[in-house]
Formats: sequence, structure tokens, C-alpha cells
Amino acid sequence: MKKIEVKVSSTFELEKSVCNHGFFMMAPNRWIPSTKTLTRPLRLLPRHHHHSSNVTISISQPCSTSLSIILLDDLIITPSQQQEIVDQVKRMLRLSKEAEKQVKEFHRLHEEAAKRGFGRLFRNPSLFEDVVKSLLLCGCRFQRSLEMAEGLCKLQKWLGKKCKWGNFPSAQELANLESEELLRNKCKLGYRAGPIMRLAKAVTNGEIKLLDYELNNNEFGDEESMFQKLKTIKGFGDFVTCNVLMCMGFYDRIPIDSETIRHIKQIHQRKECQKKNVKAMVKEIYDKYAPFQTLAYWLELVEYYENNMGKLSLLERCHYKSVTGSIIT
Repeated sequence: MKKIEVKVSSTFELEKSVCNHGFFMMAPNRWIPSTKTLTRPLRLLPRHHHHSSNVTISISQPCSTSLSIILLDDLIITPSQQQEIVDQVKRMLRLSKEAEKQVKEFHRLHEEAAKRGFGRLFRNPSLFEDVVKSLLLCGCRFQRSLEMAEGLCKLQKWLGKKCKWGNFPSAQELANLESEELLRNKCKLGYRAGPIMRLAKAVTNGEIKLLDYELNNNEFGDEESMFQKLKTIKGFGDFVTCNVLMCMGFYDRIPIDSETIRHIKQIHQRKECQKKNVKAMVKEIYDKYAPFQTLAYWLELVEYYENNMGKLSLLERCHYKSVTGSIIT
């Protein structure tokens, strides 16, 4: 098995950087509490006009200043593919100079976050996976979101492809499906099959350039400009758009859903909070942490979940469905 070492800052903790957002619970991500290891397949770019390949990795932190990435598949990889793996891991864990700068700035604003070492919200290896999973969070209980993510990861098996673990499908794989039928029925996506299929086709044909949005977000100006740009994508309501912005490193706009209303009522004792006034209350409570309102909000959510269920990093997978019972609006 090949091992890749990645240097990290002395303030980085893998456990805290992974187990802080629902994405880490969604397939194909697998957190192993006993070893504090994150395991999942990653996709490598195709070579010589072949299809993309998958490699299963595990990520652990043997010491405070480095990560260890183990390749669990018996594959020969090129130097460029090794860099692909490292880049995807760095994206998931927000290991960049910009992310490090944001964490430090947030800690200066939020003493409790600094004390807890909180500031890196977990995300997926690609923005496309982030976007689709954001869509899966809409209009259902978290258990349903978990089931749909699992269904999408079984897609390769249903298509007859050999894979040790089912990986999250790429935009091209989804766009190449003959119809939405497989997504709607086998993957149990229901009405989401249409928007996700349309998104995949738009990304594949270049109509929507998600990678450009992420790599060149300065081109679009501030967070407001990016918000308006994303809102033009069909199926992107406020919640999905704000969740995607969060994944891109914009934290000004909190993704508001019924869980937010529940949180404001219970934790901030605003019993009058409801759909029509929640935005104003969120602004009143969290704007003092600008431009990191979403980080402050998620710190409170994690604390609430852990007070009720124990540390997220110690939960067994069978308990993930109970982390939140709210229905997203």
C-alpha cells in the first residue's frame, strides 16, 4: 500500500475538521471512530482517453504536523495522479493558505471557536458533489438525505462497473444516463432526479462552469455577486445557494431551513421565530461575527447535537439518521 504524507499546521486536528457537518456522514465518506480515520474513494482523471478511475484512500493524523494518506487499492499511480489525490484531500479538509487565514480571523472574532479549534467545515472532494448533496438536504429528513447519497454511490454497481466501493457519481456519469428513471427509482431521488440530471448535463456540456466558479471566484466580485450568479441555476433556492457558498469559503449567508428556526427558538430563546422573520433574527444574532456568520452558527449546531447525542466523531453510522429530526423547508 502506498502512503502519502501531507504537512499540516500544528493547530490542525483531523477529527475536528471532519466531524462537524452532515456531509461527513453522507456516502461515500466513512469516518471510523476507533481509529479516527476517514475513508472514501476518490476519482482520478482519465488518461489516454480512458474512463476516470477510482482509488480508495484512508486519511489519518499520526502526529500533530502531518496527515497520512494510505492508498487501499493496488494501483500504480503517476506523480500527477498523486497530486490529484492530495489536492482532493486538501479541498475536503480546507488545507490552504486562504482557509488557514480565515480560521485565524474567525478565532479572533469568536473566543469559544478558538478554544474548541473550530473553523474548518468539512466538504467533499469536488464542488459538484457538494452541490448535489446540498440538493439532497432539501425538503426531507436527514435520514432520507443519507439514503439518497447511498443510492447515488451504488449507481456504478447498477451500471455494471467494477468498483471496490461505490463512489459518488461524476457529472459526466449522471449526464450519460439514458433517462432519469434510474435516479428516480433505484437511487430513490424522487423529484430530485430531474434537477440533478439537468445540472449534470449543464456541467458536462460547459453551460455551468462550477470549477471556474470555485477557482476564479474573485472574478465574480464579492459574496453578493457570487450569490446572484449561483441563484440563476435552476433548482438553486436560497438554502442550496447558501450551502454551496459555504462550501466555497463564503460564510456571510447562513443556509436557513427549519433546523435554523428550531435552533433560534431553543438556543436563543426567540419563541416567536418563524419562517417570515427568521432572516431578521439570524442577522441580529450572527452579524457580529461577519464575515463568518455561518461558522458561528455551525459551531452552535455542533454543540447542540453533541450535548444531545455525544461527540459526533464517536457516533456509530446507525445513529447518524438521528442527529437531526427537523424537516428542511
